[in-house]
Amino acid sequence: MWVSRLIVFLLVTIFFMAAVYNPASAKEITVDNSGPGADFKSIQEAVNNSSSGDLILVYPGFYNECVDIWNNVSILSVSENPEDTTVRAFKLSANNITLSGFSVQEYLNLQGPRNDNWEDLIIYDKIENCTVKNNILESGIGADNCDNSTIEKNTILKSGIYISGSGRDSTFTVSDNLIVSGNISVDHGPYGCLLLNNTLLEGGIGLIYSDCRILGNYISNDPESGISLSEASSYIENNTIVNCSVGIHLIWLAGMNKIYNNTLIHNDKGISIWGSGGNSILNNTISKNNIGILVDGWAMDQAGDNSILNNTISNNNIGISLEGDSSGNVVANNRVELNTQCGVYINQIKDNLGEKYVGKESYYGINRFYNNIFNNTVNFFNDTGNYTGDVAKEDYSPGGNSVSLNTSKTSDTNIICGPYIGGNYWAKPDGTGFSQTCNDWNKDGIGDSIYTVSAYDIDYLPLVSIPGDQQPVFPVAEFSTNASNGYLPLSVLFTDLSQNATSRAWDFENDGIIDSTNKTPVHVYPVSGTYTVNLTVSNENGTFSKLYPVVVSDGPQYTFMEAQITKNKSNQVKPAIYGDRIIFLDDCNVWGYYTIYVYDLSTSTEAQIPTNISYYNSEIWPAIYGDRVVWNEYRDTKGGAEGSNIHVYNLSTSKETRITNSGKAFDPDIYGDRIVWTDYRNGNGDIYMYNFSTGRETRITTNESDQDDPAIYDDKIVWRDRKKIVWYDRHRGYSTWYKDDIYMYNLSTSTETQITTSGSASNPKIHGDRLVYLNGSHIYMYNLSTSKETRITITNESKSNPSIYGDRIVWADWYNRNWDIYMYNISTNTETQITTNKSDQIHPAIYGDRIIWVDSRNGYRVNELFQGNQDIYMCTVSVMDPSLKPPVADFFANVTSGNAPLKALFTDNRKAAKSQNCGANGN
Repeated sequence: MWVSRLIVFLLVTIFFMAAVYNPASAKEITVDNSGPGADFKSIQEAVNNSSSGDLILVYPGFYNECVDIWNNVSILSVSENPEDTTVRAFKLSANNITLSGFSVQEYLNLQGPRNDNWEDLIIYDKIENCTVKNNILESGIGADNCDNSTIEKNTILKSGIYISGSGRDSTFTVSDNLIVSGNISVDHGPYGCLLLNNTLLEGGIGLIYSDCRILGNYISNDPESGISLSEASSYIENNTIVNCSVGIHLIWLAGMNKIYNNTLIHNDKGISIWGSGGNSILNNTISKNNIGILVDGWAMDQAGDNSILNNTISNNNIGISLEGDSSGNVVANNRVELNTQCGVYINQIKDNLGEKYVGKESYYGINRFYNNIFNNTVNFFNDTGNYTGDVAKEDYSPGGNSVSLNTSKTSDTNIICGPYIGGNYWAKPDGTGFSQTCNDWNKDGIGDSIYTVSAYDIDYLPLVSIPGDQQPVFPVAEFSTNASNGYLPLSVLFTDLSQNATSRAWDFENDGIIDSTNKTPVHVYPVSGTYTVNLTVSNENGTFSKLYPVVVSDGPQYTFMEAQITKNKSNQVKPAIYGDRIIFLDDCNVWGYYTIYVYDLSTSTEAQIPTNISYYNSEIWPAIYGDRVVWNEYRDTKGGAEGSNIHVYNLSTSKETRITNSGKAFDPDIYGDRIVWTDYRNGNGDIYMYNFSTGRETRITTNESDQDDPAIYDDKIVWRDRKKIVWYDRHRGYSTWYKDDIYMYNLSTSTETQITTSGSASNPKIHGDRLVYLNGSHIYMYNLSTSKETRITITNESKSNPSIYGDRIVWADWYNRNWDIYMYNISTNTETQITTNKSDQIHPAIYGDRIIWVDSRNGYRVNELFQGNQDIYMCTVSVMDPSLKPPVADFFANVTSGNAPLKALFTDNRKAAKSQNCGANGN
């Protein structure tokens, strides 16, 4: 019986619980201020008519209202794109609110109602469990007395993020936000605050009376501090801090902080500890600052009992500086190398104010330095006798805080892999340091004599180098990039050049996540910002890292205007362009037999150059400069071929001239009054030149290999040199292969230069001081001014026919399993696909903003047989003004259906359009 009563009781209880909480009661509410069909036109109206747990969906538009979210609801933009849904202001004043997908113009506040129980104080009720994500916050965001909430993946244009007023053992997460200008400030915030993976382009992180975990942030360009702590204890790890006054600043009474594995470069001070003690500074990379680590204080607020361990402190002005009244600090296991002024600077006092005002001395003991590598021109400079700090002279005693430069001799592996811990390793970059020259007859890794470092300081157990045959080989990280800056999306090719490494790990954002272990990885940066690339290499003896910045900017937007130049049903091939003129071959007279045509873009007219029908001249490739067109031609005269000779046609005078008589001339190119070509009159291919001004022919190359495919710009001629290599294998007999490289001849200096050594280079083209060519399956560029070769393309698919004009390179690419035309902008390091048609586009050429090519998209059928039809196409490339936005067609109709005749009112809601053309039925 009691079992039955229990079942009835449980059923009744479940019924009432279902009545109180029914998830199905939550509803969807829509808001649209510019169209019909939504529940409300105002977000505030939707909030005022909502119930707890409702979802409010807001359609794109501008909502000029200050919305007070006083109910437990979620408000999302329908598009999830904050750029098209803008609200003047939001205030979140209740629990369990989610706000996502908006652009908010005014300061966004998370703040409960004011608590009237406090007459003399302004106190607000606690709110919790709120989420603000994926928004553009134009004026920042603040959270007052707010617990267990999240601010993530927002773009904040100014003012930053401010969290205050909780001071409880609760959580608050600020992660993955981009702050363009502004700080993250936590004042008396939640004890469980997490600041994770945020990017601050012009600002820092500040904590007052708050304990946080600060992990993986990128911080730059703050005129004060990248991370500052006052009366706070936090865990600070894997942050990158660049170009700030102080990278990490423990301002006052900031104790028990763990500062681990951070990168601090290009700051005035990397880490500054003032008036704070008990902190751990571990495994940081501190480089290219004025002072790497500064420890400073006075007796009332002394900087003591800090541990500085396992850091790499290099290429600063001063590596480590101990100043003022700082005592009891331990500096061990660090690499302090290549610092310009000195490795360690000491300028200390014994501050008497502790005894004077509090009746006892504030002293943590001597500062201890041991098991460090010092490798600087000046390793240790003790300037204690010349204290110039702020403490009054009667309140201090110079030199009171002594320094110890070794610990007791202990059996353990030291920092240079010797058998004992003792003092420090004292080196100099030129190899004359004490530890590099001191004797060690008993081979215990401790010098046979003491090292007097300064008038005040002695290392009684200096470490010395292990004999060469016993020295461990350490890895050295080194790499190169094909680009260190450019417009997004920026593809960067990294090449590992490290030495003595058995493993590598690439971290392209320095966020602690290994992105690749390949030797030559490619990484695409899709978001603008300054990134720090970290290559870490290792072997059995240790690990070494190299950091390098990559700057990605918002780039210009291109517009492409494509035009079909030729339209007749024959084949037009081998195009070239100069100014408004395009030349090409056309077999419209006899299929397979080509004549040369010129198309004038300024007049939209096409004309045939009046030459005879050529014999086998489909192999020619004409070139043009100014009014002159050149080509090589197999001309058939009276039943016999004269061979292949170079001809030139003047478009202004309609006069044709034959330049050569060898009958073995090919591949002409022209610049100004000079024509170059390949000539086989000597039994091998040589480069020749003809000068119209002098009427003189000159032989450029004389060696016995073949030189072909010449190109000319100004006084520079480039070509492919093909050397025949023959070897004998007793199993296969004689074999032959060819070594192809690019060479250049300077007419002004009469000097020849070999450009490539790979043995697989071809198709050279030149413009200005830049030379492009194929090398294997990639396009390369060689800068004649800097003698630097750069790989342009990333993908491994086949490429062909590179061409260059100014800072733009074009080529045909097989990346999409058909031939497409691609362009690379040298100034912006960006690659752009020009054609997307699924047919083949080949043989590109470029002049100014115009790119031309051969296009096969217009093939046709005759009696079910497919007929190929190659045409010349052109694309004009222009750069959009970034201040202009493309127009967006949009309108509203008061009715969309009805009986005829139907009267409709149309309202134009377009953006950024200057004209309109609309009408019913397309009229």
